Formats: sequence, C-alpha cells, structure tokens
Amino acid sequence: MKPRERALRAINHQFPDRVPIDLGTTNCTTMTRKAYENLKKFLGIEKETRLMMENFQIAFIDEEVLELLEIDTRGIHPQPIFQKTIFDERTYISEFGIKYRMPEDGLYYDMVEHPLAGKSLGEVKDYPWPDPAQSMDLTGVREQAQKFKQAGEYLLVGDMIDTGIFEPCWYLRSFEEFLVDLLLNPDLATTLMEGMYRYQLARYSLFLQEVGEFLDIVFVGDDLATAQNSIMSPVTYRNLIKPFHQEYFSELKKLAPQAKLLYHSCGSIVPFIPDLIEIGVDILNPIQVSAEGMDTKLLKEKFGKDLAFWGGIDTTRVLPQGTEEEVRKEVRQRIDHLGPDGYVLTAVHDVQPDVPPENIMAMFDEAKKYNL
Repeated sequence: MKPRERALRAINHQFPDRVPIDLGTTNCTTMTRKAYENLKKFLGIEKETRLMMENFQIAFIDEEVLELLEIDTRGIHPQPIFQKTIFDERTYISEFGIKYRMPEDGLYYDMVEHPLAGKSLGEVKDYPWPDPAQSMDLTGVREQAQKFKQAGEYLLVGDMIDTGIFEPCWYLRSFEEFLVDLLLNPDLATTLMEGMYRYQLARYSLFLQEVGEFLDIVFVGDDLATAQNSIMSPVTYRNLIKPFHQEYFSELKKLAPQAKLLYHSCGSIVPFIPDLIEIGVDILNPIQVSAEGMDTKLLKEKFGKDLAFWGGIDTTRVLPQGTEEEVRKEVRQRIDHLGPDGYVLTAVHDVQPDVPPENIMAMFDEAKKYNL
C-alpha cells in the first residue's frame, strides 16, 4: 500500500497492510530541537533546524528525514511568526504579553509572568488581542499542500500551531487563577474563552482558506488533564468549555468538510472522551499510556468504534530509558491493543532530548515490521 492509502484505511477503521506511522505533522507529534539534532547527527544529515514553536523549542522535521524513516504522513503548516520583545538574552515577551524565561542550562522557556493575572473583568474585556494575520506567514503553503495532494503519496495533516482555547487562556491569566475563575468567576472565564475562540477561529479561517480543501486531517490541541486526573470536573467542562469546543470544531469542519478532526489532550482524558466524541472528535492524541486510566486495551474496547487513536508509545520511561528491545516490545503491545485498524503510531507527545536516536529508529522500524 502507498502511505496515504495505508493511513486512510487506518483512520477509517479499516485494516491496512501495517500500522501507519507519523512524525512531525503537528506541534504535539514532532521532536524537540536537541532531540532532533541528535537524530540528524545519527543519520548523517546536516541541515539547520527550523523551529515550529520557540517557547517549547520544538522543530519542523525535514523531508529528507521523513523519507528516510518512511513516514506515512505529512504536516501542512504555516511558518510561525515569532513576535517578541527581547527583555534580555534569556527572556522575551510574546505578542500576548506573556513573559518567557529560559533557565541557565535550560531546554525550554518557562512562563514567568501572565498579563491578565490579577485583572478585573473589565480589564479582561479591554485586553488588546493580537492580530491573527500576524501570527503566521502563509506564503507558499497552498502550493505545498496542492503539490502533496496531487502526488497522492501521503496523508496530509493541517496544524496552524498553538490551536487551543482553554489552555492558552490560562497562559494569559495564570493556571491557578483561571481554574479559580472557572468555579468562582465564570463570567470572566467565559469572556476570556470567547476572545480566545474568536482569535483562534480567525487564524484557522485564514489557514484553511488556503489549504483546507487539500487536507485529510485538521489538528487541535487543548490539554484538559494531568497524568493523575482531569484538570477540571466533567461538569465544569460541560458547562463552560465544551460549548466553545463544540462551536470551534463545528466551524473547522465547515472550513474543511472532508477532513477528520484530530484532537490532542495529554493526561488522564478518559472522563471527557464521550463528550469529545459527541462534539465531533474523530481521532484522539497522544494516548498518554503512563497516565491514570489510559489503558490502551480498554480504550480500544470502549471507544474504538467511534475514535481512532494516534500516538501511544511511552515517552515517560520506555523511549528515554528503555533498551531497544523494550522499545520494540512497547510498539508491539500498542499495535496489539490499538491497531492496526484505527491506529496511527508515534510517540506520546514530542520526543524529548533524553531519547536516544537508536530508540527512535527502533520504534519506527518495529512498527513497519510488525503485523498482527
């Protein structure tokens, strides 16, 4: 099978010749800068690393690497525009007014100041939202998507990068304050989410007007859980956040009606899965197998008729600390549980700097070899 046919069969709950594999199609299925540079060195590829997100230091994967690893998918992305005010050599302020700082010898930037922390409802209403059109450069993205589509070789996944509603609201407000708002100050919480929804939909509208007709999948990432539990109760989600998700997902499907919706939330997401299915999620990522309740065999049994799964290879212990054989065993187990129908295999979230290149190679090699 060609990669596109293989991946299409999998996400449509049909049996492919083997499980399809993904790397780099979204900002949650790629690699951190250091991990990617380690892999390129291992592969003997000399090419400058391009960043997909500056704060999390995650990289675009080059076509040479994707071809060498025989990846079945391709990401369609705008070029992000990193709007920032340099504060000092390790600190910057984003276009949202969030201050980021990289610790000495750090690998990522941490959020250290939130522009709407401590602000009133009136001040939140007056917040000057950035211009959606200035967040990304769409030059050439239509031509790239059209070229891939006409070739018909790969499954195409669109991700305009940084796409959530709930999660970026707490970036603005601070995690603790926004969670308190959901319970004690819902007017402020919904005002902020309404603004974020309009901002994100405006961005996605610009992107999908260019490439929506060529995509097989549209991606949204918006974390709702930790490794131990959900961040908020299902009741809070249904009352305050779900209505925004429902409208957002509905509008995205109007903009790209042939595309399936791939939704990302880390952590123990089980309590929300029925809600996500109800509002149009077709594929769930990253399937954080180290999180509470994320038993892949049970997930497939309970939700496999309604959802496809994308991810699943443990990044907490197996990929960074396991032997190559342990990685291969992990791959076989996840394919046994989740696929090959209804499953696209990749790491749980972005590959981190402590993952040896040999383990990345073992993961993809075993996925291509193993058949149920």
